Amino acid sequence: MTAIDLRDTLDKIIIQEKIHVLFQPIFNISTQRIHGFEALSRGPQHSALHSPVPLFQTAEHEGRLAELEEICRRHSIHRFNTSELPGKLFINISPKALLEPSHAKGLTLSLVQELGLSPNQIVIELSEQYPADDIDLLKDCLNHYRSQGFLTAIDDLGTGYSGLRLWSELAPDYVKIDRHFIHNIDSSPVKQEFVRSIIDLCQSLTCKVIAEGIETQAELALLKQLGIIYCQGYLLGRPESEPKQHCSHAPSAEPIALQARYAESAESLCARAITVNPQTKLKALSELFITQQSLQAIAVVDNKKPLAIVDRAQLMELFSTPYGRALHENKAVSEVMDNKVLIVQASDPISKVSQRLTASDHGVVAQQFIIMRDKHFLGIGHTKDLLQQITEQRIKIARHANPLTGLPGNIPIQEELKRLRDHNRAYYLAYFDLCNFKPYNDIYGFCRGDEVIQSVAKLLQLQLCGDNFVGHIGGDDFVIISTDDNIIEQCFQVLSQFNASKQLFYSAEHWQAQKMIAEDRQGVCKEHPLISLCVGLLPPEITHSCSEQALSAYSAAAKKQAKDAENAFSLFKLPKCYPIQAHPLKRA
Repeated sequence: MTAIDLRDTLDKIIIQEKIHVLFQPIFNISTQRIHGFEALSRGPQHSALHSPVPLFQTAEHEGRLAELEEICRRHSIHRFNTSELPGKLFINISPKALLEPSHAKGLTLSLVQELGLSPNQIVIELSEQYPADDIDLLKDCLNHYRSQGFLTAIDDLGTGYSGLRLWSELAPDYVKIDRHFIHNIDSSPVKQEFVRSIIDLCQSLTCKVIAEGIETQAELALLKQLGIIYCQGYLLGRPESEPKQHCSHAPSAEPIALQARYAESAESLCARAITVNPQTKLKALSELFITQQSLQAIAVVDNKKPLAIVDRAQLMELFSTPYGRALHENKAVSEVMDNKVLIVQASDPISKVSQRLTASDHGVVAQQFIIMRDKHFLGIGHTKDLLQQITEQRIKIARHANPLTGLPGNIPIQEELKRLRDHNRAYYLAYFDLCNFKPYNDIYGFCRGDEVIQSVAKLLQLQLCGDNFVGHIGGDDFVIISTDDNIIEQCFQVLSQFNASKQLFYSAEHWQAQKMIAEDRQGVCKEHPLISLCVGLLPPEITHSCSEQALSAYSAAAKKQAKDAENAFSLFKLPKCYPIQAHPLKRA
């Protein structure tokens, strides 16, 4: 169809207002309820301008974008009202139309009020796909809508250059993440890291995140684990005249194994690499190393399959022998290459890469390794970069560790609890406490008291494994957070080991008497039992979906029950009328 034909078709659509409105649902996947609908406009059926892309591109080319969008906006609001759809209505407005002199001012508010709707039911979506030249003027226009009570959203975040600036300066009510970052997010650490960053920013800016373009159950489940609440996509509901209002795709209760964060994965170490095929002559490799002084290694790849790495030192050593260059420069790489190269997957945690690098039988740590993704060569990783990253991680861990025991402190403990909640993982929380510790400190002094605390920490560290997280809340309070059903046996093991070594903390007099005389908290001298270790255990039925405040209250109650128990152990069961007086965990 010619440009003239398209112009005539557009002219008829605008004059006759032949716009068909569809609605796509946006669900709150946490409550399984509808949150709102995005209005999507289409041209006449069987028309060259039926699809939105040619329709709005033609309108923009003909200078009639604001005119067309005003018609679409009116039809969307009317249809939303007559269909009695619940929730909010999301309407797209392109920045260029918003800034056109012909853009009608005040018509949207008048129409909303005329229909008896509230402006806060309408969300003005600004797409980043069509950036504006004058961002300051655009802000003024959007602030005009906000002053009238409308909500605002940035659509397609991540596709353009202006979104983050608009986001920071406009502080929209919603941010919609572009579908590119949602597609196959369950298998992409990079996309997961991007979405995590958006969620963190939104939490600090009190802004809601909407993930659009969800097409698979795996994508939905992964987004739920990352903390996304509002979701949109074909999986949940397609654009229709009579859209779905009930969510039929709840995220799976089975947690998906999250990929390592990008910053903690082998992919973050990946450097672009020069590749050669196995038939390449060594002379060609030598010339590459000579002309590129910073080049340390070259990958040998055959049809995207990595075979080996040739590093600078290896080749220079080969050529440095008498007649070495003359003997070898015309040989193919395949004749001299060492194919015993470490190959890792892009999603492997850097801790796993480090373990494999140092597990070499001959005691020499390779300086490079190959990184793959989906069975294809991705790049080269350098051991020095790995060591630097591991060092930075350890510094971060040390920053939040308890200075006395080196165990993770309150911030890592809360992060671990949040991780388990986000992943919908069932877990136990074992709260360890030293009973009668104050009188021991008063008699033996803080140095001996610290030795007791450190001994408890060492006993708990013996229980460290992939299913257990050990933390030091502060003072004489510790926790083990575990997904292992053997945690009860492990708790009794810690208690038994502590009791077996307790005699070392006391003088012969006190140990024989099994008591001490010291002032109590009121300053009155009285007899005190020897210190003992107790543990209150919260089972998954208590910790599941439990807030931080309630978890603190339950932990205190479990610890109290354990102190009163003969064997110093309590598996906490919630009484029917348990009064929760929540208080935060003690700080170090």
